[in-house]
Amino acid sequence: MRHVLSPLTLVLLCWGLTGLGAFWALTNLDDLDLVRTFMVREGVSRSAFTGAGLSWILLGLLTYVVADFATQFSQKRMPVPRRRYDTGRAARMTFMANLILLGVTALWIVTAAAKAGGVLNLAASAYADSLTARDILLENKLFTGMRLFYAALPATASLAAALLATGTLRRRARWMMRATLICNTTALFVLPIVMSQRLLLLQLLLSAYIAACLVRRRLFGLHWVAGGILLFLGLWVLREAITNPIVQRPAIDIASQKLAFYLVNDMFNAFAPLGTAIPHTNGALTLEGIMFLTFTDGYFTRLLAPRMEVLDAVLGGGEFPFFTAAYVDFGPIGGVVFIALCAFVFRWVFMRARISLAWAVIYAQIGATLLFSSHALYFTHQNFYFSVALVGLVFLLSSKRPRTSVKRPALVALFRTRRKNRSETTSLPDSLMRHMVVFESQRRGTPKRVRRPVREHEST
Repeated sequence: MRHVLSPLTLVLLCWGLTGLGAFWALTNLDDLDLVRTFMVREGVSRSAFTGAGLSWILLGLLTYVVADFATQFSQKRMPVPRRRYDTGRAARMTFMANLILLGVTALWIVTAAAKAGGVLNLAASAYADSLTARDILLENKLFTGMRLFYAALPATASLAAALLATGTLRRRARWMMRATLICNTTALFVLPIVMSQRLLLLQLLLSAYIAACLVRRRLFGLHWVAGGILLFLGLWVLREAITNPIVQRPAIDIASQKLAFYLVNDMFNAFAPLGTAIPHTNGALTLEGIMFLTFTDGYFTRLLAPRMEVLDAVLGGGEFPFFTAAYVDFGPIGGVVFIALCAFVFRWVFMRARISLAWAVIYAQIGATLLFSSHALYFTHQNFYFSVALVGLVFLLSSKRPRTSVKRPALVALFRTRRKNRSETTSLPDSLMRHMVVFESQRRGTPKRVRRPVREHEST
């Protein structure tokens, strides 16, 4: 587990699988007609896959590897956990927080459905035209930042999985955590059919499994991994079957070719900015979440609008991935520094996640984002920051306070004695001492009393 779930392994696994999948799709385009159609629609071309893009990705991977190993060597000692947590209280806090998240999400759907003529009409519009149903939901948001509550469902699910893995919960707490997992998985299986946020379900499955394995300190439950893969693929096929009703093909064929196109599109976004001169955005991509949470995103969006318009020519569908976003934001030198800094932070968190329950859940969020870091820079998104803050708040409120004994203040002497302590005399060794008799005893030794013999006339 020390190496399988490490951030370096997750990054290499993600980029390796994405690169191999995209390479296979590009070499078999003659048999993938839907992939060619999607590429034309999004402006994705083979000419963008140049040696410059490959060189930068390899440089980014090399930088990450070197920084990760340097962090390991610089911190050979394992940190000592200082906080202890009440798992029962943490379970109650998680259940209450999850009820708030689900309540806000349910109220949002009910409000949007009321304006659409009812829940059945909203479901029918989602089946007929999912984009229309999505617009209805987005236009009826309850408040600014409401989608943060919906996107934090994977965080509470990973909290529930980690607490269940401890094995210290009572029966009622175990029931609450299982209910949290089931409700969140169901919600993120149904809602992405309309909202097109399938990565939230993937994040839930990945973060819950990573958190449970870190708590158990071993890999276990591989059948759960297989079940999670089938669940996500089922959502993927169902989403494509609903959003493409005109295409007269099996849903599995449409979904498989759409998945192949996503891999090609992600690699296009990674390669394309390196093949031409582009203006750098000075942190607009990596600081997007911070700008949103500080309500400065509107100002910087207007300020950087000309540069972002130029970047649209080298961007297909989606966003720039991890290594390319670092280059687009800061250039080659700044990008290398940013990648190295991320490698240091991720390894630092992972080392604490192996011995701490709170850090295990936080690293589970990071690990899930690293497993689709070739798709987007999700660990700098506002949803990620909100989820980590929610996890930290739950553990902060459920931490155990150490018992401290109250020490009584020492009595202060008002008067000092002038009597000096007599120093103990040290005795000399026997070889240096001369034993002498000071007073001789005047008592003489008394002779023993002799019994006088009895005479005859005295006896008569």
